[in-house]
Amino acid sequence: LQITKLAQAPVSTASTLVQQPPQPQQQQLLTQLQPKPQQLHQHPPSKLKVKCLKVLKCLQSHQHGWVFNSPVDPVELGLPDYFEVIKRPMDLGTIKKRLENGCYHELKGFEGDVNLTFDNAMLYNPEGSVIWNMAKELKDKFCVDFENLARKANTAGCLSSDFSDILSLSEFSDDTGK
Repeated sequence: LQITKLAQAPVSTASTLVQQPPQPQQQQLLTQLQPKPQQLHQHPPSKLKVKCLKVLKCLQSHQHGWVFNSPVDPVELGLPDYFEVIKRPMDLGTIKKRLENGCYHELKGFEGDVNLTFDNAMLYNPEGSVIWNMAKELKDKFCVDFENLARKANTAGCLSSDFSDILSLSEFSDDTGK
């Protein structure tokens, strides 16, 4: 019985497997969806990196910045439960590398990682401790600096948080008005 069913099944030939050329409407849609050659290897604009790195450098060079510039080493610091409490470690040095390597494609990704750095410190350390206070101070500073960055981007006519829309505009200026 199975042999009979197999014999009755349509047989594929090379000619039935050849794909028919797309209709004009399909061809137009395919053309629109294909990335343009300049988009294939597009990285966030260098102006974006400059502005975000400026915000990051202010945090890293702050008097408390040294605490958050490199990953926490739980062994060296004697924190055996660190990875039980902190599920997504982050530090400003890692953020700098990611930014320089074009890993951020939206401002919210950059913003999220910087906030995660300070949120982790405030989660692991008790409120009122030296490290908690340092993290809170730097997080507050970052919120102000990042808000200025976002406001300037919106003032320049960008409503999107996409890096390619923001900071590639020639009207975007730094704090000095240049």
